[in-house]
Amino acid sequence: MNNKITAYSQENYNVWSNAERAISHSRLWQFLLITIGSASSIIYPHVPLVGFAAISGVTLNRKQAIISSIIIWLVNQFYGFTLRQYPQTLESFTWGFVMGLGTLLVTIVASIKPKFIEQKIWKYYLWLTASLVIGYVLFEGIILLTATLMVGDGHGLTVAILGRIFVKNIVWAIALTFIHSLLIWNGIKFFKRAERSSIAPT
Repeated sequence: MNNKITAYSQENYNVWSNAERAISHSRLWQFLLITIGSASSIIYPHVPLVGFAAISGVTLNRKQAIISSIIIWLVNQFYGFTLRQYPQTLESFTWGFVMGLGTLLVTIVASIKPKFIEQKIWKYYLWLTASLVIGYVLFEGIILLTATLMVGDGHGLTVAILGRIFVKNIVWAIALTFIHSLLIWNGIKFFKRAERSSIAPT
């Protein structure tokens, strides 16, 4: 009985894994991430870059993830220096560069994808959550370090402000994960239909 349950569980995971792998290499998901991330620049002066970087790193292959995260960051900078009229000073450009560097590092860390995430679905989402937390600490650590070196303080980042920023990144990450999961679910239905078609009598 236990062997049957284990085999059934592994079969379901294999279907899920195949669908996830197909989505991770698709242009559709990458396009959606870039589009949503770019559009979010209109809503927020400071896009939840950590959330997008973590999701990109975990759900795309590394090359696609880096390209997606950098495009989202570039669009945010373009909006900032044009529509939002950021001052075109060395300090502003430095902050933009630091945010880009932080985004890149978070994406790379998230894209490491340790082997254990290939064993169970929940371990995959556990790594996604861990990537978000680790990425946030890394990103804000770079921001705080830069602020200390440049102006000698934390750039006005209090615990309350850091908490609100973290919550915003979590909310966006959850929404993006939900969309990604819907795409995987559609992929699973496609694989199952194809499987039934291949074994159906002719």
